[in-house]
Amino acid sequence: MKPSAPRRAQSARTQFQLLRTACRLFSERGFHGTGIRDIAEAAGVAVSGMYYYASSKDELLEAVTRRVMDVLATGSAETVREIDDPAGRLAALIAVHVAFHARNPRAAQVADHEFQALTGQAREEVQRLRDAYEEVWAETLRAGVRAGVFEDRGSVARLALIQMATGVAHWYRPGGELDIPQLCERFADMGLALMGANHDGRLLRVRDLALPAPEVLLERVELPIEPRDEEPAS
Repeated sequence: MKPSAPRRAQSARTQFQLLRTACRLFSERGFHGTGIRDIAEAAGVAVSGMYYYASSKDELLEAVTRRVMDVLATGSAETVREIDDPAGRLAALIAVHVAFHARNPRAAQVADHEFQALTGQAREEVQRLRDAYEEVWAETLRAGVRAGVFEDRGSVARLALIQMATGVAHWYRPGGELDIPQLCERFADMGLALMGANHDGRLLRVRDLALPAPEVLLERVELPIEPRDEEPAS
């Protein structure tokens, strides 16, 4: 007999709650400092029933990381799909990455750091997702160099740009000097400057490019399992 619709809905809500709780605890205590019982108790789920949804905390970490990479990859792909010029693509990639890390800092920190606790096939598969995402950045930079739009900074440029944008998750707070759209523009301008982005010798800035509206970017980077201060995780 198949589960009834209400039971399926309850199961989905419980799974969501476990993922959001795991995300919060992993970000606060680290993967190794968090026990499976901690997650179950904080999510209000019996430990015995926990294993219906996840066989281990490793499985929860993998699930959180995969959701992060899926939103980043999908949001980036949707944003650059209709942008042909390398400068516009780079600015869009930076904007998506910054917006995601500003809007979802806890999940971003888990995916950026705690994923290293994964082992075996799970670690290999997550690493492939990360490599594929970074290759989009690498090819954008190579295309810009080929077109004469960017200076050739070597592979270190990709690492510098991504690391710069990733750091937003550690210090950005709403209500500060810049809101997220302003932050995205500021970082995109810095990224373009780092690459010496130019058109016929004139340095390019975000205002010279056609990018999606800020509200579109924010919609694309929304991650439901991110614990929000206004939405208690347990």
